[in-house]
Amino acid sequence: MNRIGWAAQAWDPSGGDEPQADYAFIRSVLDAQQGPALDIGCGTGRLLLRYLHDGFDVDGIDTSASMIEICRKQAERLGLSPNLYVQSMQQLDLPRRYNVIYIPCGSFCLVTDLNEAWETLVRVNAHLEEDGVLVFNLFWPFSDGEPLSSNPLGRQGEWGDLWAHRQLDGSLVAQHLMRLRIDRVEQLLFAKRRYQRLVDGEIVQEEVFDANERWYYKHEMLLMLEKTGFRDVQVKGNWTNEDFAEHHGSIVYVARK
Repeated sequence: MNRIGWAAQAWDPSGGDEPQADYAFIRSVLDAQQGPALDIGCGTGRLLLRYLHDGFDVDGIDTSASMIEICRKQAERLGLSPNLYVQSMQQLDLPRRYNVIYIPCGSFCLVTDLNEAWETLVRVNAHLEEDGVLVFNLFWPFSDGEPLSSNPLGRQGEWGDLWAHRQLDGSLVAQHLMRLRIDRVEQLLFAKRRYQRLVDGEIVQEEVFDANERWYYKHEMLLMLEKTGFRDVQVKGNWTNEDFAEHHGSIVYVARK
């Protein structure tokens, strides 16, 4: 998602940089693989900066120049100097090869064009060293709050609350999602995402973005990975070592080149 301007600045306080379950899972892969890693969709550095601080060699890409700039400034304040690139995963073209490439936050789902999704996997494979590992997660559309569940977030065409956080200056930063349309045949969700800053209950800043996503089923993605050069694929649930099951909200793939 290409957040720009104020929305990029709001990503951290809106909860985007809070520790999450993916940190420990991906960290275990980094420990096992060693060598350079690439964070695809690094945003303002939620994972990348932590891993750099832990001593790992991690580069990052994101489509948002604003978020990359914030990440760079935060890295400088920490005495870090990562290689950061404004680039989409569909057009991945970097000078290095990596032992680990990870795509957190379900960001692969944002590649809604199926041909571009295939191209992304081809390019990721080409950027991995032999025996390198790809780690990424996809949302499960039947889990609670998701569009195909019995309890989706909000009504279609209405804003549903994602989260809200009080800031040090007393303002409130909130994020909302509106589902516009679901194409069950093409496996596409059309939606909008909204960021708001409120002071004394009044909206003082607001930005709205497209938040369209494609979902994938387990064996569909396994076939895509196989056809793009991956092997020994593990399918886990919710960034744990549990095999993926229907009650999980997130499908995690660990695939080796």
